[in-house]
Amino acid sequence: MVTATGDRSRGQIILIGAIALAFIILGIVVVFNGVLYTETISSGTASQGGSSAAVTDAELEQSIGCILTRYNQTETDQAETEIEEFGRIYRNVSAQSETTLINVSDVDVRGTGSSDINATVNVTYDTHDLQYNQQREIEPDEECP
Repeated sequence: MVTATGDRSRGQIILIGAIALAFIILGIVVVFNGVLYTETISSGTASQGGSSAAVTDAELEQSIGCILTRYNQTETDQAETEIEEFGRIYRNVSAQSETTLINVSDVDVRGTGSSDINATVNVTYDTHDLQYNQQREIEPDEECP
């Protein structure tokens, strides 16, 4: 024979078990949602877009401008070699940190005056969303660090 209090305690145990099971399922859903959100964020572009293309252009212009400040009109070959080496290093560094290929090519350094020189470079910027090829005229940057 089962008493009335025995029946009630079984019902309370079933209720507590159901609530515990609901919390476990809710926890699994929250964790799974967090994993999906993290995966979605990490599979997106690595902070490269139109605005970072402008940042890349500014970085290249300042860096090549600083290289040019060390040379004069008679040292254009050394300046071209150093700019080409900089372009190779910049491409490798940016490829490791971003989903972007940045290539500096067709470097032409020439003198424009008694001691001033400038460079013409071809910059190729390639991502999944954006691709452009641009020829830039860069002058020495007097405010180099």
